[in-house]
Amino acid sequence: MNNIKCIVEDELNLVDRELNSYLCREGQIYEELKEFIFSPRKRIRSLCTILYFKALGKEISQNFIDILVVGELIHNASLLHDDVIDESKMRRGNVALWAKYTPTVSILSGDLLLSFATEKLIKLNNFEIIKFFQECTQRMSEAEIKQYFLRGIRPTKEEYISIAEGKTASLFEAIFKSCASISNLEIEKAKKFAKNFGILFQLRNDLDDISASVDKQNKIFTLKDILGIEKTYVLTDNYLEETRRVLEEFPNSVYKIGLMDLLKIYDR
Repeated sequence: MNNIKCIVEDELNLVDRELNSYLCREGQIYEELKEFIFSPRKRIRSLCTILYFKALGKEISQNFIDILVVGELIHNASLLHDDVIDESKMRRGNVALWAKYTPTVSILSGDLLLSFATEKLIKLNNFEIIKFFQECTQRMSEAEIKQYFLRGIRPTKEEYISIAEGKTASLFEAIFKSCASISNLEIEKAKKFAKNFGILFQLRNDLDDISASVDKQNKIFTLKDILGIEKTYVLTDNYLEETRRVLEEFPNSVYKIGLMDLLKIYDR
């Protein structure tokens, strides 16, 4: 992963610099949020997006960076909320914020990050992008609620994929569609890649032992419980191939190679 991140290190540093600008304020919670956001992290949404658009020859403008920052803020806010919902006591190797203080602190901290994301969106002054992220946060919330009411109930494959699309893929989609919009690229192609990659990301995450333990604790059935391990891997392979297929028409470049190497991480 580090070798892939080195390809777009300058752009990722710009994202981190913008994120840090929101957290350089007085107050204990800002110190906690800085530690939370800058603890060992993948920045997978920003990494994947930058590689995709640079592979198509697009420059990474300030507006592009701002969109990535919005995505990172929303993602981290969702983690703070998810830890409360799932009662997960650890996050990124550290004690979860709700366990260290109270669930209220974690929820309000997530809301604070969402307020920063809203501020950044307003400054972008682009109604289409605002709409993309509004639809995204609505879908994320609806998927979490749907999953909550399915606790202890084995969902259908279609219900599971629907939740994965809402919880995870929708944020990838919002970021990619927004960046395609300002880059004058076809939005539907960017959305297709983002959707397939987002579902692939969620499927692989659900196969992880730590994630599986949390799901079992919360009586959440994932795809391997519905289809079995082997059929889940087959479906994961299908999403992986669909994602790779989008890249076939891309010109050869270090960024395309970076994307292909990124996808190899999700191969079995």
